[in-house]
Amino acid sequence: MASLPRLGETISGFTVTELGTIHMLGARTVLFNHESSGAQLLYIQNDDRELGFNLIYRTPQMDERDNSHILEHLILSSCKKYPSRDIFFDMDSKSYTTFMNGLTDNTFTCYPVCSQSQEQLLKLMDVFLCCMEEPDALKDKNFYLREAIRYELSSVNGPLTMQGTVLSEDWGHLTDILENADSAMSHTLYEGSRTANLLGRAHLHYRELSYEQARETFERCYSYSNCLITLYGNMDYGAILNFLDREHLSRAASKGRSLLGEFEEPVKPGFRTCTAQSPAYHGSPSEHASVMDYGIDLSGCTKEELIYWDLFADILDNDTSPWHRYAREMGLNHVMEVYLDILLPHPSLKFRLRNGDSCLKEAFLGSIRKALKDICRDGLSPKLYRASMKENRLTDSLTREAPHLGFNLSEEIGRYWSTTGRTDYFQLYEEAFRRFEEDSDQAIIKKLAATALHPRASALVVTQPVPGLAEQLEEEKEQYLNEKLASMTAAEQKQLIEETAAFHDWNSRQRSNMDFLIRPQELPEPAKPCSFTKRQRGTITCYTSPSPSRGVGSYQLYFDISRIGKDDLNYLTLYQMLLTELDTKRFTVEQQKNLEQEYLHDCTFDELYPAGKAGPQNHPMMSVFWFGLTEDFEAGLDFLLDVMGGGDYSDTDTIIQVLEKYLPDYDQSKGDNASALAFSLSEGYTRQECRFRNMLNSQENYYFLKDVLKRLKEDPDFGTMAASKLKTISHTILNRRGLVFLAAASPDVLGNLEQAAVDILGRLPVFKEDHDSLAPAIWIPDQKQRLAVCVEASCQETRLMGDFYENPGFKGRYLPFLMAVADKYLKPAIRYQGGAYDSGIDFYIPAGYFSLWSTADPEVRSTQKLFLATGAQLMELPLTRGELDGYILNAYAQALPPSGTLSTRMRHMRRDMVNMDSCKINEMISDIRNADLCHQQEAARIIDEILGRSAIVTVGNEKCIMKDKDVFDQVLIYHTDYA
Repeated sequence: MASLPRLGETISGFTVTELGTIHMLGARTVLFNHESSGAQLLYIQNDDRELGFNLIYRTPQMDERDNSHILEHLILSSCKKYPSRDIFFDMDSKSYTTFMNGLTDNTFTCYPVCSQSQEQLLKLMDVFLCCMEEPDALKDKNFYLREAIRYELSSVNGPLTMQGTVLSEDWGHLTDILENADSAMSHTLYEGSRTANLLGRAHLHYRELSYEQARETFERCYSYSNCLITLYGNMDYGAILNFLDREHLSRAASKGRSLLGEFEEPVKPGFRTCTAQSPAYHGSPSEHASVMDYGIDLSGCTKEELIYWDLFADILDNDTSPWHRYAREMGLNHVMEVYLDILLPHPSLKFRLRNGDSCLKEAFLGSIRKALKDICRDGLSPKLYRASMKENRLTDSLTREAPHLGFNLSEEIGRYWSTTGRTDYFQLYEEAFRRFEEDSDQAIIKKLAATALHPRASALVVTQPVPGLAEQLEEEKEQYLNEKLASMTAAEQKQLIEETAAFHDWNSRQRSNMDFLIRPQELPEPAKPCSFTKRQRGTITCYTSPSPSRGVGSYQLYFDISRIGKDDLNYLTLYQMLLTELDTKRFTVEQQKNLEQEYLHDCTFDELYPAGKAGPQNHPMMSVFWFGLTEDFEAGLDFLLDVMGGGDYSDTDTIIQVLEKYLPDYDQSKGDNASALAFSLSEGYTRQECRFRNMLNSQENYYFLKDVLKRLKEDPDFGTMAASKLKTISHTILNRRGLVFLAAASPDVLGNLEQAAVDILGRLPVFKEDHDSLAPAIWIPDQKQRLAVCVEASCQETRLMGDFYENPGFKGRYLPFLMAVADKYLKPAIRYQGGAYDSGIDFYIPAGYFSLWSTADPEVRSTQKLFLATGAQLMELPLTRGELDGYILNAYAQALPPSGTLSTRMRHMRRDMVNMDSCKINEMISDIRNADLCHQQEAARIIDEILGRSAIVTVGNEKCIMKDKDVFDQVLIYHTDYA
């Protein structure tokens, strides 16, 4: 890596003002100041090959008209040097990037990009910076009409409509009760101040939006003196600093304003309460559906104290904390959380209860105050304290496992910088964590609890869903448009008709830019598969892979669940729900919660059913995945098996409490599940494994669990029967026949880990081979090819899943043509003309599918028609060699996403387990670079064939779907109550 400059040294106009170290990242940091422009630049140097750049501006929310968010969309549309219809999507579809976005928060707006090529990163940085300096949207109002809001009229008879990308995005959150609860809390706790304003509320202020407001926001916020630039990874930072100074910053005189003072508003003292309404559609539940929040203002805290508050909140959030314990004693059997909320200019400590009722608010507040009183006197349980500290250390040690760190870290730093003016967040965190962990007397925690017990400003807010209010707001919007049309003169109507036609003409023009391309010939070869060892140890198959990660490992178990009968499989979800919720003979629930924190980090359970190609693994399985310190592996595995096999299923009262608490989380009728539901159902049409998982996590399974809860309450004999079922499932899972174990860890401990696993897992019983039940594939339900699901949502999520797995005619060189047709056909038709928030095409080579998608889409029929015509459109698509080069870059970046050292090794072992050849996957990836214009017709032909047998799933608004129900083979309606 390049040597770093000394304090006070100047490079290309950048002077070093601070040096630092971030140990958890293996990184050194340099903070520069660019004197002539006023910009600050933070470089985080480590050996990460995924490089990152971020451009961050302070953007205070002056009101709730979402102008900063609108401006974010406008900025990246076009600029003088890179004119385009939408330069962001040009870059997104035709560059070698691993991550790119524009994001608006309540205190800042940022423009991050990550790439594994410094040349590509540099070219994209130039586009981003030029867009900040001379955005075309400030001169051409059409960009505002497209991205923010526009009125359309095609005839004097109407109808008058209102559209816009940001408006549609915000309207899509109409029934988001958590977002509405956040808004209610901010306006109660920070009554009458700008601090209360949240982004994403344009749908409630559409009458007030104007182009001039966006222009004013740009003039106020977008100067380099109000900007932080971040660089990340192993790069030639000197060359980048020279480029930044030469091409951009030296040409921009400092305006001398940072807007830091905009966030320094006083907070009105006192305790305030509020009951707020959240829009919901008819049929949505109103009982046991409210959100309860208690917020404590922390605006007077030091920077170090805020990190203490964050650590303290993590401990309070544990199920075994005094708060959760007192809440249960007071009858609050709900999903609850506590966290440090730093999304507003003023930080706050927020306690939240979900799926409650307003009558519980006194008990909710009482449980908090009682817990804080105990803690400020006695502190916390040493076991809870130790487990929480250990979990934090493990989390920190796994930081490098996450992709796109150049963005994720800079976002955290940018949020901190926007309100403090400082960039040393992670250095401060590491020092504060050390002090917090070493505070054996818990003096810090006791002081925090005392402060929270007597806050200067606090608020208690209940946000209640109101069924029918969503329809009422939609009707109000229609009434507003009708009245607006009626109030227009004939001349005004004629003018708007002409403006509508002119906008559509402008919006239909093909204008793109590719001046940021790099040569696809220089793309690297895919990395060779990681080395691993496979051994058969009796009935246990062991996979191990050496990793450079020190002291931490990644582990996974695959249990054969083919002996669980069809009628009993519904209980598998309940079995998983009850893990760590019931006492075992060795551990109480409280002990289990603490040990899970210590030993089983990020522990997840999943079901799968690999296809016939998997050979010996072609049967239903349940997997358990976790990270852990290698020194704790034996204790962790022993604990895991005890939890999986030792639950007291005769404890009917506790099982009832657990079901009441978590059952709402399994209800797929909520709008926030729409995107994931569309994806999983479309995948399930062609994939046995996914159909099996969908069956176990369906809305029918939610109804089943709801029925179990009802019968447990009403029939004591049913509790005995359910306990027997759960015990049988537990014993059936915990057998070593067909058991598979995976581990990635440091080579010096890997052999010991494998032997320990064999010793411990070898104690499990083994079933004989005389199992003769029907093959599970026989009873996995079929799925309709054209499927719609109605949920509580204001718009649609649509997915088409194209299957090219083991299709000998499909080649990697065809994938860039999918990128081309997504960019030049689907996005213009669905996003620009159709009014959806976005659309595109993704692919995943190992699974052998590509996916056409639209999100926050008001349309149903037209989107399906556009999807199905994609192959035919590709045949006629005009395409140049330069454009194809860009799509090759994009496809190659999508095919080779970055991942951590442990995750990469686990992925390669999982592939081998199901007979998936990583070398063949690499061959297809490598073939992407061979795409040529002469391949377009054969690509279009085979893609068209695949589309004809693909599944299409739309999940969304019942009214919209039922209007076009004839395009589906089946329409399902999901409700919280039984169908």
